[in-house]
Amino acid sequence: MAVPGGTSTSAHDAADPVVRTASGAVRGAVHAGVRRFRDIPYASPPVGARRWRPPQPVVPWTGTRDATTAGPACLQPEAPDMPKGTPQSEDCLTLEVTTPAVPTRHGEGRPVMVWVPGGGFITGAGSIHDPSRLVRTGDIVVVTVNYRLGVFGFFAHPDLGDSSNFGLQDQIAALRWVRANIAAFGGDPGTVTLAGESAGAMSTCTLMTAPAARGLFQRAIVQSGSCSTRHPAGAMGEGVGAISSWHPIGTIRATGRAVASHLSCPDVACLRRKTAAELLPYTTLFPLIAYGTGLVPREPAAVFAAGREAAVPLVQGNTHDEHVEFTLAVHPDGITARQYAAILRTAFGPDAPSVQRRYPAARFPSPTAAASRVFTDSGWICPSWRSGREHARTARTYAYVFDDPSAPTPSGQPLPARVRPATAHGADTFSLFDFPDGPRLTAAQRHLADHLIAYWTRFVRTGDPNGPHRKRWPRLGAANTALALAPGAIRPVDVKTAHHCGLWPPPDHVRPGLA
Repeated sequence: MAVPGGTSTSAHDAADPVVRTASGAVRGAVHAGVRRFRDIPYASPPVGARRWRPPQPVVPWTGTRDATTAGPACLQPEAPDMPKGTPQSEDCLTLEVTTPAVPTRHGEGRPVMVWVPGGGFITGAGSIHDPSRLVRTGDIVVVTVNYRLGVFGFFAHPDLGDSSNFGLQDQIAALRWVRANIAAFGGDPGTVTLAGESAGAMSTCTLMTAPAARGLFQRAIVQSGSCSTRHPAGAMGEGVGAISSWHPIGTIRATGRAVASHLSCPDVACLRRKTAAELLPYTTLFPLIAYGTGLVPREPAAVFAAGREAAVPLVQGNTHDEHVEFTLAVHPDGITARQYAAILRTAFGPDAPSVQRRYPAARFPSPTAAASRVFTDSGWICPSWRSGREHARTARTYAYVFDDPSAPTPSGQPLPARVRPATAHGADTFSLFDFPDGPRLTAAQRHLADHLIAYWTRFVRTGDPNGPHRKRWPRLGAANTALALAPGAIRPVDVKTAHHCGLWPPPDHVRPGLA
């Protein structure tokens, strides 16, 4: 059989598809109506002297590279949503291409969706996402991407100047690979949608503000994250201050210098000689995007506020209860009514009484559920709404709230009764993708998933999610209207009113922290 970088033998079925990329031929596999090509390198391994450098071109190979099995995920800590036993490596800059098995009738290219996975910039992998349902149903091409994470992907240090955001640079390299190669897989390089969830969503909106990414995608989908996403003090842990994922390069450089000192390294050259295992324990210090750099010149929220982001059609939204599992993680034993009042004082200071009047604990199944609602609205849904309203001045924008309390949770654990009904962060990804050892959707969940896939793939194709036989999805505008995606009840909803967005002004300043 073929081996990576080697020459194929006759062990492969003659029907297995072979595609020639700019770097060499790859052999994929056909299954259940799709062709899938896995573990395709889009950049050279970022190891040794290439650690903390921009992604470098792939070294061409001879023969036919085997592309039938997944490559390793990028190095990361253990996470509940990462299948156990998933191989990991610092050599991880690969992507996967999934296409319909049948060519188009007239040979024209299909629209392309490039998926950037979430994981807080410290976990996650595109290679665990199976997009076959999207591909078969929507007749599109899907590319899923692995990119450097944590200390390997978002490290900064004075020796590196303003160079950072290596994970974002990887994403841009993947988009350039798509532009150069996707036509060979039957995709249209001129009809590319950049999409992502959580950290992938924040990556996507950030790249909408990055000059180096202009022209590499023509539409964007931002799920469960926006360039305005912020969390007040205490939302992510007792004693944890207010949090943003974007910080000046100098702040992240200082953290990098502290790590170097802790490892007794006077410079980056010394750090490059450290093993990946020696660096991995520091990865949770770098779930941060640096601005004030050549790649991200200005804070992305300010770019959106000024209307200077890429003027591409946008789908942007959230799950109904984004913060519920975060709240449970911080308060596993639950929250009492007295603790709820104290949590609000920590988060909102003198505004806490007005927040408590708007979100009285007695109106919810428990004070824990009330806190989840407050932090979902203030940190997730309303910032997304605000960012979407800003972008709607520039290009077509469609907002949504995914509201299926029966949907699986990324943690794999059922939500306790004290916070139900609730739809957790990341629950909508199960409607779009299948995962190794992931849950099987019920008939009702699959029915709602069919609606999501129809809306998403129609948007990928045309820049407008609306199509025949679906509830009309209004554009976001002065009416603040989003589409609520709920089982048996897809309907318009006024986000500003439903989630009290007038109560949550954009923060003037947040302290560095984890996101």
